[in-house]
Amino acid sequence: MRKYQPKRAALIVIDVAIVVLAAILTGFTVGYLSHHKIIMTLLLCLFWLAAILFAAILLPAYFSRTIIYISPSEISMKTGIVYVKRHHMKADAVQYVSTVTTFMSKYTGLNFVILRAMGGTMVLPFLGLDDVHEIEDLMRS
Repeated sequence: MRKYQPKRAALIVIDVAIVVLAAILTGFTVGYLSHHKIIMTLLLCLFWLAAILFAAILLPAYFSRTIIYISPSEISMKTGIVYVKRHHMKADAVQYVSTVTTFMSKYTGLNFVILRAMGGTMVLPFLGLDDVHEIEDLMRS
């Protein structure tokens, strides 16, 4: 049985994207609402509070709690922040294996494996490129 976890580089990339998005929204808010100080201040607090909540609390919790187990007979994934979801799929039931890799995926970890079986789909998120190729080879054999 092999154990896989999401790659930390994906968490860093998503955190940077959240901070950049919050900075862009800050620029637009200051540019367009500078004459409405109260609304501008409330929106800035909302943007940065949401960015901190997602980047510092929710996403690290999601990444640390997501675990994927693959054995010759079964694939299971345990994930969740507030409540734990468990997904199980028989390895024999897998009909199609799709992989999604993004630009610079070796460094960013934004890779996904999509397993399709009769009546269900399982997405294995944020895996390293080596893990994606290993899972793909395991599912072929």
